[in-house]
Amino acid sequence: MESCDMSVVRIRQFRMADCLLSKMCSKGIAAVIGGILIHLTLGNLYSFGNMMTYMASYMHIRVDSSIDYGNFIWVNSITTAAQGCFMVFGGLLEKKVGPKITCFVGCSLLSAGIMLTHYTIEVSLFAVTMTYGLLSGLGISLSYVTPLACGMKWYPDRKGFINGMIVAGFGLGALGSTNFQTMYLNPDNLPPEKDGYFKDPDLLNRVPGVFISLGVIFLVMQYLGCLLLSKPRNDHHCWQQQEGESLLVSSEIENTEESVPISTAFLTDVDLKPMEMIRNKTFYLFWLIYFFNTIAIGYINAMYKSFGLTFISDDHFLAVIGSLAAIFNAVGRVCWGKLMDKTSFRIAMRLLALMFAVLFATLPLTRFMGKGGFAIWVWMIFFTFSGTFVLMPTVIEKAFGSQYYSANYGLLFTSQTVSGPLVAALNHLMLNAVGYTGCFLSISAVVSLSFILTFIVPNGL
Repeated sequence: MESCDMSVVRIRQFRMADCLLSKMCSKGIAAVIGGILIHLTLGNLYSFGNMMTYMASYMHIRVDSSIDYGNFIWVNSITTAAQGCFMVFGGLLEKKVGPKITCFVGCSLLSAGIMLTHYTIEVSLFAVTMTYGLLSGLGISLSYVTPLACGMKWYPDRKGFINGMIVAGFGLGALGSTNFQTMYLNPDNLPPEKDGYFKDPDLLNRVPGVFISLGVIFLVMQYLGCLLLSKPRNDHHCWQQQEGESLLVSSEIENTEESVPISTAFLTDVDLKPMEMIRNKTFYLFWLIYFFNTIAIGYINAMYKSFGLTFISDDHFLAVIGSLAAIFNAVGRVCWGKLMDKTSFRIAMRLLALMFAVLFATLPLTRFMGKGGFAIWVWMIFFTFSGTFVLMPTVIEKAFGSQYYSANYGLLFTSQTVSGPLVAALNHLMLNAVGYTGCFLSISAVVSLSFILTFIVPNGL
């Protein structure tokens, strides 16, 4: 009789465990989906190269003739600089108020910045820089890292892959944005004038309205994503085993004693706080690699379409290139994340930097390759650089631990406070002096420095 009672108790325990497993893993999957939705809207950043041709044309023709492609890149540069300035505050805010509220605030700022551009584009380049640039960058900074932290907490043994899935949304975001912008603004595929600017009155009349439409669409996606976000309580998490396909749950049984967090840091015995991490020499190695890579990323994101317009007069074709580049950007993030899981950060980043440098150095040759050659080079560049945004957050968490990951990765983003304005300032000077070829070769040399630095990354990372 006692044996029978024990069997009943065990059956009930197993049923409760199955129920707990199902609920936990559903929350984990929901958190990843929520992160992807949020990053899809943040990825509007990668449609800037497409949108800039319409915005610069509108302002050059109707607001201030001194505004051109050379100085309009400041808008994108301020976006990335704002990310670098405020990303760490996103991590600290998430520790205080949780992932939902943090992302809700960030997403609201991003969409507000886009919608306010409906008004500022009639005023000045500085006003547009404040809304489409600064305010959007602030929104991205608060919303970017939290979904990654949630995903890695739920799936700790698939960090590279999960990060790749979430930030693939960031890369894929330009697919919808670029197509929407082009179909909304230039449905008849009107070519720009010989000076590279669109001057059709009907096209220009539609420019202010596109910002309201984009902002509303983004808000719906963002708020749904925020509702889905969550972190496992204590050390509860679900993941797939390395060799098996069965889904496992690791959960701490509640004790009266308070549990002590186990460090996940590879380089140290304890998870490092931000102020502790900046005293570690390896952090500055990662900072420089990220700095050099983001110089190149910011440049190609802003200038690929204006370069293409110098020898391709098909606006819809260039929009298709930008749209499909988003797919390569997204797929690349998953692939680079898987590569790091199977090899190491050292190997994956070394290969990435080498490919990136070669592709930039040979990009000027696409003038002689026609539409197809230009498209392939742009797609391969987006596929290659996408890995930066998977490898860097993953190695920061691996090297310094998960407890303060959001704030720590935010500190890495401070490199963009330098790289963003630097790209804008140098581009304005160099584009007129040495042309696109000189700019591309200079960027290739910069990325080569990242390749060299991978050889002094500590073993095991």
